[in-house]
Amino acid sequence: MKKPFIFLSLGAVVGCTFFGIFLMNVLAKEPPGPETASYYTCIRIQPGDTLWSIAEVYTEGTDIAVEDYVKQLKQMNRMGEDTIHEGNYLTVMYKHPKSHQEAEE
Repeated sequence: MKKPFIFLSLGAVVGCTFFGIFLMNVLAKEPPGPETASYYTCIRIQPGDTLWSIAEVYTEGTDIAVEDYVKQLKQMNRMGEDTIHEGNYLTVMYKHPKSHQEAEE
């Protein structure tokens, strides 16, 4: 009679521990930041610019990885390789917090 009670108690403790850890992970998630909107513009490529240096500028303060942004740049601009040339134009995307009016629409 003692053995089943010990196993039942041990199972309850282990189950509560795992449930507690799961619950803490769920509750510990960062609250979402302000809603952002995506905007597009064209920039003129400056001497020394690379897709990677441009991506670093436009991903700062966002949750977009630089590597993912470079892939987006290449896709948006229909590029097959990473080479860009000074004086050419490049379409870039940037994020900006939505204004209160935009958030309601």
